[in-house]
Order: sequence, then structure tokens, then C-alpha cells
Amino acid sequence: MTIRMQAFVAAFLAIGFLAPPRASAEEAASTTSGEATVGVVGQDRDPVNSAKFLEYRDVPSGFVAEQLFLSWAPRTSSFFDVKAFDVGQRDQRIDVTFGKTDTWKGVISWMENPRLWTDRARQLYAGQGNGVFTLDDTLQSAVQAGAASVDTTPMDGEWDAGTKGAILKSAILNSAQDVSVGWQRKTGGADFTFTPGRSWTFGVGASRERRGGTIPQPLGMYFTLSPSEVAAPVDFTTNWETGRVEYDHKRFNIGAQVTASQFDSGYKSVTWDNQLFLNDTATANPLVANPARGRLTFQTDNRMVQGTVYGGVNMPGHTRLDLNLSRTRTTQDDSFLPTTTNTLLAPAALPAASFDGRYDLDLTSVRVSSRPTKSFRWNAWARRFEYKNDSPSLSFDDYVMTDYQINTCANVNSCGALSNHIARRNLPVGYEKTNLGVSAGLRPVSWLDGSLAVEREEMKRDFSAVTDSHENSAKLALDFTLTDWLSVRSTFRRQERRTDEYDAEYFVESFPIGETYVAPVNEGMRRFIWTDRDRDSASLLAEFTVGSKVSIYAEATYARDLYLDPDSGDRIGESFTISEDRDFNSVPETYDILLAGRTDDNYRTYTLGFSVAPAPRLDLYADYTWEKSTYGLETRYRAPSAGIGSDDPLNNWGSDTDDRYRTANVGFDLDITGKGRWKLSANGSRSVGTGNIDTHFVPGGAASSDTTLTHFPELKTTLTIATATLTHAINRNLDYSLRYWYESWKEDNFASDRMQPYMGDPGNDPGSVTSIFLGMDFSDYTNHLVSFFLRYRF
Repeated sequence: MTIRMQAFVAAFLAIGFLAPPRASAEEAASTTSGEATVGVVGQDRDPVNSAKFLEYRDVPSGFVAEQLFLSWAPRTSSFFDVKAFDVGQRDQRIDVTFGKTDTWKGVISWMENPRLWTDRARQLYAGQGNGVFTLDDTLQSAVQAGAASVDTTPMDGEWDAGTKGAILKSAILNSAQDVSVGWQRKTGGADFTFTPGRSWTFGVGASRERRGGTIPQPLGMYFTLSPSEVAAPVDFTTNWETGRVEYDHKRFNIGAQVTASQFDSGYKSVTWDNQLFLNDTATANPLVANPARGRLTFQTDNRMVQGTVYGGVNMPGHTRLDLNLSRTRTTQDDSFLPTTTNTLLAPAALPAASFDGRYDLDLTSVRVSSRPTKSFRWNAWARRFEYKNDSPSLSFDDYVMTDYQINTCANVNSCGALSNHIARRNLPVGYEKTNLGVSAGLRPVSWLDGSLAVEREEMKRDFSAVTDSHENSAKLALDFTLTDWLSVRSTFRRQERRTDEYDAEYFVESFPIGETYVAPVNEGMRRFIWTDRDRDSASLLAEFTVGSKVSIYAEATYARDLYLDPDSGDRIGESFTISEDRDFNSVPETYDILLAGRTDDNYRTYTLGFSVAPAPRLDLYADYTWEKSTYGLETRYRAPSAGIGSDDPLNNWGSDTDDRYRTANVGFDLDITGKGRWKLSANGSRSVGTGNIDTHFVPGGAASSDTTLTHFPELKTTLTIATATLTHAINRNLDYSLRYWYESWKEDNFASDRMQPYMGDPGNDPGSVTSIFLGMDFSDYTNHLVSFFLRYRF
């Protein structure tokens, strides 16, 4: 426990123990009450070895202050309240509320929580500060001069001495250092509300969120070079300020609010050494040079201001009209980083010193709610949301791909001369969404309540594969209270999304002189977030009660999405043919086009549970839930040849995923003495999740589309939690509890379980021969904790 925490707890307990049991006549207006729960936690192992257990929380060993509550009213109309949880821990929460009843109120809050990414991580790179990571020059020189990795003696499972893989593996094994990957988030805020009368309310508030630590950062190079991974520094700060005013009348209300935020990142970029080259190295092509280092940008600083006006009015017939208008403006103007770190490449000058980006969010919402009779109700609503991108559209005369190459034209029919540099232009993407809906509910008899809602959503997008779409939906809800002991609730929903057309090559507008290749992408590619979709969903809940002792409930949900091609109406996964002159010889060729993308989603859950009181002082409860989620994917491997994209049905392949979860909960509450002096409660849960991926392909295709791995190893995760608490109430103000807490987490993950800083062994992953990873993974854990808590109320 920190000194600050000790002082806080001591002062808090002193208030309670020293508070007089009765107040004199002069002090009758002053009252003090509260509750303090403190104790000792013991664990069977060091929690540092269980990063998954502590991923978003802190469970220390030793003295803890679990809950501290204080309510003090110095006068009848004044109040001062404190609520604190896990004081002094990395996941503590503290709220202080004070003020004068019906006049003013102040709130001060503080919250922390960690985010741990792994139990283990080892880093070969040395952090030099300011987001710069370096490798030893001698190592870079040796790898650069080393021969390609070969394995002439397969029996030893090692790359031959002096090869790039052997040199890098040795360096990682002997020089990589343990590194922490995780951050701590801290949020503090204050709010003040002033109510000078019954109608007016004024308020101001401010908060700050800080995130400091590290985050796993993949570092991508050109695909023929080698990727890396480092624990990149994180220093995020977000400030929020708000001011509000509202006038509330018995017939109407009107209010306004202004909110502003500022996001700042202490690091603008991450720069790292290329493990394959010590210095920038020229090639035969003057537009290609091997870089000695790479660079990526982090999140950019930004500023946001939002203004909102809202109000409502009560109308005849038990009808209410509400209106909300808001505009949000977000801007950022960070300076552009230089185009490349590669000193041997000479790209064109940047079109501007900074982006000077800006977008506005406009929201208009109107809702009418009415209940003209006890048995009939209706609602209607209209909502318009516009993302208006007012950022400039800048043209970059050329660009450097991963600090390695200035791209040039690969097909004269696509972008002119082969010597032309490929230019790029950013697209100010924006959209407009409109929702119109109405619902009606009717309760014709006491045992039946039904409602029907219909809604139409329209989307208009700038620079998108689908520029215009709409979705119609209908929802039916029926609630039956058949008897005092049986009730049923059901919901059915149907949604149909349709688009005007699908332009798979919409992004051509971002190439001012044309794309590098002819037909570079699959013309049948359909992204599931844009294409046509039919969605059906339903839910059913039944509750069965026998007297006051037995309650049984069952619930089922179902949802399915089918994805369709907007142009033909065919399902994704099917094919069609086109006639197209891709080689520009005046003779059209016939191409088979696969409708590639997500084919369908299917989600189902079933829950069965009960609660029973077999004895006056005993309550039992249990439930079991089945969950199943599946989806399909169909796609095609396409390799451009001679500057022309290929389409061959032999290169079709796809995958199907099947995720399942089984969760069981059981517990009881027992009043041992019948008077609440001794109580025993226990509960346990076990959740088992499995994930499977099956792949399929057309035999005889390219090597990159054929695969021998038709079934990935099963992913399995098991989480088991059990607690038991014995509580003894010494008197009305004091009790103590003894708690046992068991938690176990086990995961079989074919990806992360094998992850190491070096993965390129001949028998492991030869393709990662010169890659450098952090080797992150969560270790399985089994924790036993015994706690003793003392709770005092005053």
C-alpha cells in the first residue's frame, strides 16, 4: 500500500470510529454515515506471472481497501459524499460529490485501469527515445553481408552458419531483452451544476485522460524484405471541456451544450533500423533502393468542438415532441513527415507542409411519442446524420512504397509510359444517412401486448464502391402474460439492404494518371459492409414460475445474414462471365469473375436457467448457455502478369469458420442462522470456447491458392471461476467476511502459443527467416486467493 493510500484509509476510518453515536440538539442538523471495507488478500503465486488475469484490473497481495463510502450532511440542505473502490490500486475509482440540495452540486472523479498485452515479450531493438529503435551496427553489417539462409544439414534443424537466418537467430537468442508491453490509463474530471431556481440549470465540466506505456507495433517493410515488431511508446492525452444550460417548464424544455476536446500524442512517429541493411543501398533500378530504416506515423493530434441544441414540448393527447440539433467540427494540422527515410530516393516535393484536415458531423433528430389511450401507443422519428469531409484533396506526384521503391507504370494502357511515376490523391470520404420510422403498440387484452415498427434508412456516400443504398426493416414484438406463472416475450425482425450498384474499382479516382496495372483487383470483390444483405433475426424468452420458490427461464436468439451482388442479385460465392479487352488488341477476351467476399453469417444462442428456494433460508440458481457463430468466405488468388490482372477459376479458394461457446453458472445463498448473523454464499462459472477454420480450394491452381492445410488446429479457451464467501455479522455496524477465489484460464492457440522473437527455423516458418517479433503470448494461469475483509458501517 502506498503512503498516500494509507493516509486516505486512516483518515476515512477515523471519521467513522470517532463519529459520535448520537448528536446533541445543537448538532441535530449534522449527520454522518458511511461504510468501510478493508482487508487482506493472499495469493498462492506472484500475480506478475498472470498478465491475462491482470489484463484490465489490479489484484494485489496484502492490505487492500476494497470499498470506502462516506456521506456527510453538515446541514440539512448540504451534502458531501465519497465513493471509493480499490483505493491505491491500478484500477481504483474515486468519486466525490458535494453541494447544496436543489441549488448546486459538484463532482470530482478519478479512475485508473491497466491494459496488459502479454506475459512475455523480448525485444532485440534498443529504444533511443522519441520513438526511435536501433540495432547494433555490427549485426546489421553481418546480416547484410551474410549469405542467403540454406539448410544443407536438415537433421540439425538449423540454418547453415554464416547465413542471414543463423546470424539473426543467434543475435535474438543472446541479446534480446525482456520488455514490458502495456499501458496505464488515468482519467480525472470535475463537474459543477448550478440550479438557481426550479426552471434553470447551468453546468460546466472538464476531464483529462492519459495513457502512458507501450503498445505492440508491427513494422512493415516491402514484402520481399523482413517485418519487425517493437514495444512502441504510447503517450496519449485527451482533454474534454463542456458547458450546458437548460430551461425546464412544465409544458416544455429547451437546452444547449458546447463540448470541446483536444487529443495530443507525445510521439509523432516510430523509426526503426532495417535488420537487412546497415546503410541505404542502391540497386540497378534508380527508383529502388534498400532502406536502412523505416518509419510509420502515429495518431495525429486533433481538435474537436461540438454544439448541441435540444428541446421538447408536451402536446395534447399525451403526446411529446423532442428535437435535437448538433454540429461537430474536428480539425488536425500536424506537419507532414518527410516522404521517406531513404536517402537514395528522390521523390517529388510534398504538395503542402501539412494536411489541414477538417470534417463536420451534423445531426438532426426529431421524435414524437404518444399514448392517446391506455391500450394504444405510437412513435415516429426522423434522423439525419451527415459526415461532411471538408479536408483538401491533395495530389502527390509520386509516392515511396515502404521506403523502398518509387512506383512506376507497369502497363502503358493503364497509365501511359512505363517511366511515368504513379501519382496518388487522397479522397475526402464522406456520407449522409437518413432514418425514417414509425411504430405502434397495442394491448387489446391484459395478457397480450404487441408492437410493430418499420424503418427506412438511406445512405449516400462520397468516394465509395456503393454511393447510394437503402435498407428497409420491420420489427414485430409480442409479449404474452398467459397466467400468473407463465410469460413469453418474442421479437422478430427482417431487414433488406439494397444498393444502386457496386463499383469495385471506385478508388481509381485516387490515381490521377491511372493505376499501375490493368484490372489490378478482382472485379467481383464485394465488401460485406456495403453490398446487398438480407438479415433475419428473432428472439424468444419464456419465464415459468411456481409459487414463490421456483422460477425457470429459457431464451433463444437467432440471426442470419445473406450477402448478395447488387448488380446481378446472385449470392456472393457464385460466378459470372464478362467480355473485356484487357490486352488492348481489339479482341475481347472472356473472363470468369468470382463474386468474392463474405457469403453469410449465422449466430444462435440458447439459454436455460432456474432459481429455486428449497428451504426458507436457502436460494439456489443455475443457468447454461450455448452459443454458435459461423461465417463463410469465398475469394480468388490473382497474380498480375505483364501488367494485367488474371482471373482463373482454378485459383478459387475459401474458408468457413465455426466458433462455439458453452457457459455454465451455478450458485447458492444460505442464511445459516436464520437471522442474518452467519451467511454463506458460493458461485461458480465455466466457459469453454472453441474456434475452427476449414479451407477449401480448386485443385490444380497456383501454389498460392492450393493448400495442404484444409483444417486449422482448433482454438480452445477455458475460463473457470469459483468463489465462496462466509460472512459473520458481529452487530448492526460491524461484520467480517472470509472469501476464497479460484480462477483458471487455459488457451490452446496455434498462433500465439508458438510465437517467439525468432520464427524462421527451417522446420518452423522458413518465410520468417529474417523477421524479428516480440514473441508475445498470454500464459495459462491458475490462481487461488484467500481474502479477509472487515466492513464497518457508521
